[in-house]
Amino acid sequence: MLPMKKATTFGIAAIFMFMIAGQAWAGSNGYFVTYDSKIEKGELELMLMNDFTAPSEFRREEEGFGNYLSHMVELEYAPWRQFATEFMVEWFEDFETGAKKFTGFRWENRYRIFQEQVPLNPMVYMEYEDLDPATRYKMEVSGWVNPPYAEGGGEPDRERILETRLVLSQDFGSLNFSLNWINETDLANAETAFGYALGGMWMIHDSQEENEHHSHESHEGSKGAMGVGLELYGALGDTQSFGFTPSRQEHYLGPILMYHFSQHWMFHTQLAIGLSKTSDNLVRLNFGYEF
Repeated sequence: MLPMKKATTFGIAAIFMFMIAGQAWAGSNGYFVTYDSKIEKGELELMLMNDFTAPSEFRREEEGFGNYLSHMVELEYAPWRQFATEFMVEWFEDFETGAKKFTGFRWENRYRIFQEQVPLNPMVYMEYEDLDPATRYKMEVSGWVNPPYAEGGGEPDRERILETRLVLSQDFGSLNFSLNWINETDLANAETAFGYALGGMWMIHDSQEENEHHSHESHEGSKGAMGVGLELYGALGDTQSFGFTPSRQEHYLGPILMYHFSQHWMFHTQLAIGLSKTSDNLVRLNFGYEF
């Protein structure tokens, strides 16, 4: 259970974020950790991603974290129907300790194996990460927070990671289900940390159908995509010790609200609830612009 001060701060932040959500208009791709298999040729998108995090007691005591904001700026382009690439930079600021740092960049590439729709629409994902070990933005969760084995050696100055995923995704009418298997391989020692992400998204309103129905009218100000969803994501150990041990790993459950407030501007938010004593609690808020 969260201490009173931490719970109050987290609650105020959550209410503030969802008040913003109620006043905004709609978002398009609502998942925060999970990827589906959709790629739209020619899409160019800029996204500002923001998390308010109330750290677990373990992180407060062992790593000295206070409540903090972490951010990522992402630029994505899809030159082909089956391929998309993204470049991301990230940083954080800790309210309680005063720590702030630019922590590095990521370069991500996704390739959908089949051009047409097939069962589960498999997609492969590869990302190069060049990050400070102090990085705090949760693009994924893997490995251990508190390993069940003795760690050797000091912490490196940089982490250079190759992340790969198998992405499976299926639509059932307006409902999407997606599953990601996550591998994060340290290029210095070849050790791999494992994680998972599961997502479900129900499209309450589809902007594409709306625009087709009103094709004789101007698209300016038309209602956009709107949906609600749920994500479950967490860690599964590493090549030294694989397994599901929540007391030593991060696991999260997060409801999602997403929508577009115009043809170009998007918004989505999530309240990510930590399911284990080593997990944090987050309010996640993303804004994007499609060119």
